[in-house]
Parts: sequence; structure tokens; C-alpha cells
Amino acid sequence: MNIQQFVSETLKQVIDGVQEAQQHAKGKEAAVAPYHNYQNEVVFDIAVTVTEGKETGGKAGLTVWGVGAGVSGKSESSSSTVSRIKFSVAVDLPQGSDADELPDHTGDY
Repeated sequence: MNIQQFVSETLKQVIDGVQEAQQHAKGKEAAVAPYHNYQNEVVFDIAVTVTEGKETGGKAGLTVWGVGAGVSGKSESSSSTVSRIKFSVAVDLPQGSDADELPDHTGDY
């Protein structure tokens, strides 16, 4: 998987996960990301590998190094370099319930 696919899929799944959790929370008188304009950062700290070898025709390719990544058993001559990239992306999460819609738990504690 390349970096573009990894970042895109991760952000999509975070947003979808927040929306799913919001729906679940509504039925439980709870709230996830309850306020309008709620922003957060998704922090990426990924290892990437650049591989150059016969299999790729001598061209370098940049791919995300995943946990549990394996080798396919092919024998080839190649060299690779592993680097780390760390960055964050600001995400405006989907709006949950407004503060006025949240249950009043005053005195419950």
C-alpha cells in the first residue's frame, strides 16, 4: 500500500468510526464529539521503505511498511531503505449532538 492510500483510508475510517460511535452514543444518552467546530489532529508516524531491484525494473517504489509485512518467497536482488515519516492532519470531526441536546447529569455525581 502506498502512502496516499494509507493516509486516505485511515482518515476515512476515523471519520466513519466517529459517525458510527455517535449513532451508538445517541441511544445510550451519551455523546461523541458533542460540540460544533470540534477539531482534532490525526497523527501519523509511519515507516516507509524504498526498494530498488530487478523485480521493479530498477525503479524505486515508496510503500508503507506495515506490521506483519512479509516476503513472498521470490528470490530477487534488491536494496531497500527504511525511513520514518511523522506528520499530523487536522480533521474537523462530524458534529455530534449540540450541548443543549445532551442529557442533564447535574447532581448525578
